[in-house]
Amino acid sequence: MLLRDLSDLPGLDIGLRVGVSDERLSRPIAWCAPTEHMDPTPFLSVNALVLTSGMGLNVTDYRIWDAYVERLVSVPVAGLVFGTGAAHRQLPEGLARACESHELPLFELPPDVPFLLVMRQVEQTLATERYDVHRRGWDLADECTRLAAQGRSLVTVVDRVAESIGARVAVTDESGAELVSAGKAPPGAPRSALRLPSGDPHSFRLHVEGVSSNVLLQPLLGPVAAVLAVQLSYTLGSRTPLHSREAVRFMDALYDEQPIPEATLERLAAEAGFGAGEPWGALLVTAGEDMDRFRLRTLAWRARVRLEEWFRTVRFMEEPTMTTLLVQEPLERVNLLDQARALFADIPQLSVVLTEADNLEELPLALKLASRQTGTAGVRVAPAADLAAIVQSLPHRGLATMARRLIAPLDSDPTGALRETLESYLRNAANSRKVCDELFIHRNTLAYRLRRIQDLMGLDLADGEARATCLLALRVLSEG
Repeated sequence: MLLRDLSDLPGLDIGLRVGVSDERLSRPIAWCAPTEHMDPTPFLSVNALVLTSGMGLNVTDYRIWDAYVERLVSVPVAGLVFGTGAAHRQLPEGLARACESHELPLFELPPDVPFLLVMRQVEQTLATERYDVHRRGWDLADECTRLAAQGRSLVTVVDRVAESIGARVAVTDESGAELVSAGKAPPGAPRSALRLPSGDPHSFRLHVEGVSSNVLLQPLLGPVAAVLAVQLSYTLGSRTPLHSREAVRFMDALYDEQPIPEATLERLAAEAGFGAGEPWGALLVTAGEDMDRFRLRTLAWRARVRLEEWFRTVRFMEEPTMTTLLVQEPLERVNLLDQARALFADIPQLSVVLTEADNLEELPLALKLASRQTGTAGVRVAPAADLAAIVQSLPHRGLATMARRLIAPLDSDPTGALRETLESYLRNAANSRKVCDELFIHRNTLAYRLRRIQDLMGLDLADGEARATCLLALRVLSEG
């Protein structure tokens, strides 16, 4: 019941005596509070409708009336109903001035109408409204339960809730980040929140913007909050993938060890909603062993929702140990590294690796290179290239034959010490001390082996190009 409805109650003849804004008259009435105290505020609560005949305020000093109204506004109460006849034959001028000054709606009740009649009619109206809200709440919960039982997504259920109550509804995690939302609310609309009964250690809330009365929020959305909690728990805790099939087919092809024809990649990219000719951004997210699957899926969902605020196209794929998010077409100038740091600032134990690619041809190598950087906690950018990525980009069959021919002279050593020494020498950037420590050999032994390697292979290891060629050959053989 809104304050403006008070004048329409039958048989009361209540008249508004102080003009206030429509917004002020839209304040809900929570209950009736008859009182004759000069300071009734200790006994009042928000949106109470105060009923008084002014017996304790039989004064003419405006300052006393002003202080009285100021105390009521501080609660704040919904409005003031002043009954004339018992203590005041007419509405006190000081009270009217004070109510006008503090924008408190002031109603006048005729002498022949008792407060009891006002209270009875207001309480009957409120009881009817509460019943209607409870009925709407349970009807909505029943409808959403049927949707969930039919296999509809959490997004569909939240959208139905928003449509039913005519407000914006969002499910948030413990950090306040939105996981799913639906509906719209005008600027400045009232905001409220309900905790979903999800249980520890997971905490989710249902945020609502645009429902005019906080008093009615719990009976209206309490039943459906339980439905949302169950569906959220099932969605994030089940083995059912959150990602789309098209996104998985595309990302599986990107990570495939065997080169995929470019035409096939372009087709899969288009089916997943990407533009093959556009630049790419990617985030690879991994978590430690102590993070449960439910929490990891919540973080992946949250990341997708936030990224959709910055990029036109966002897709992701879950794996047992890693979640890959691909983005394209930023909606504005975006620094992906800065956004990722802000997005995962509250989960420092996550490993988040960022990479970018200018085209679809580069993307598979960029992802494979980034995947080798995962595991260390924190947000960081993968290197633009490394030797493994370069090797993987080369045609293997002929290159592997050439690499075997180059290294073959070392096979004359049946112990394998010469090849082991060459690998260590190249891996440690020709640092003799590190090589000796790694192989547990004397410097003289190392010098002897290096001379043997150079003689057998017919090259000078002091030449940087020769060392790079040997390193590349060994890497090709190891990849094969």
